[in-house]
Amino acid sequence: MMKYTAAALACLTLPAIAAEPVHLQYKFDADAPTYFEMVQDMDQSQNVQGQNINTSSVITSMLKTELIEANDDGSILIATTNEHAKLEINAPGMNMSYDSTLASDKSKLSNPTIASMAGMVGLQVQLLIAPDGTILDVPNVDAIQASIDAMTDPAVKAGASPFADEAAIKAMNEMNFKLLPAEAVEVGDEWHREFVVPFAFGNLTTSFDLTLDSVKDGIASISITGSVTMPAVQEQGMTMNLSDADVQGMLRFNIEDGVQESYTMTTVMGMNATMEGMVGPILTMDMTQKVTMTRLDK
Repeated sequence: MMKYTAAALACLTLPAIAAEPVHLQYKFDADAPTYFEMVQDMDQSQNVQGQNINTSSVITSMLKTELIEANDDGSILIATTNEHAKLEINAPGMNMSYDSTLASDKSKLSNPTIASMAGMVGLQVQLLIAPDGTILDVPNVDAIQASIDAMTDPAVKAGASPFADEAAIKAMNEMNFKLLPAEAVEVGDEWHREFVVPFAFGNLTTSFDLTLDSVKDGIASISITGSVTMPAVQEQGMTMNLSDADVQGMLRFNIEDGVQESYTMTTVMGMNATMEGMVGPILTMDMTQKVTMTRLDK
């Protein structure tokens, strides 16, 4: 009867796991679009001068990404369209829902929150992406602005306006496309990324430490840990501080297809606000946000 040592048995599993460096780079399919479902799930707890307010929201978007051009320098031009969206919000006195695929929900567009969501549906964003994930250009930024300018509903127009800012578009998308390592990596290799993104209260700096955990059956699994920092913001005697912000996530990348199979990022943060001349914070907030992106065409 044949016997195996523990080391020999371990070696039997190695063919399923990459032993050589792998190069991870976005490609996309020139012949067919790639579809993703993105779900943003947020729970928020606020204490405003002793009053507790709890809110939750779920935003679901269906995204279609098409490869327009693959260039000799390794850069690619893609177009992503938000084909439809759903919204669920539960808050004291403000429960609401919206589904862009339902004709009956058009009557809800007088609500500014829903109008903001509706304004994103149908908008296409084109990105010229360098091999390292840097967003080199947003070629259709003028067309995005023109589409927003043509909107007749003031609330929808106001909600969509932030998506015409080229700097914000680049910053938000680099947090996705620039996560991959610029060079070939082996299992166990680590790398660091840092992003600065405009936010309502100032610039958020997000730092990520990433590790290639495994490569199996053509899928690279990358674990993500990180933190978010923001300078204190002072306005009209009030100071806003980001007290705690930790990030945990996982990216599964299809090496051959050059696209994400799935992406999950959970951010836990706390904020507080103090007012000049008052003792203690006038507002504290704890928030947990989970963003999940899943490829749908496989």
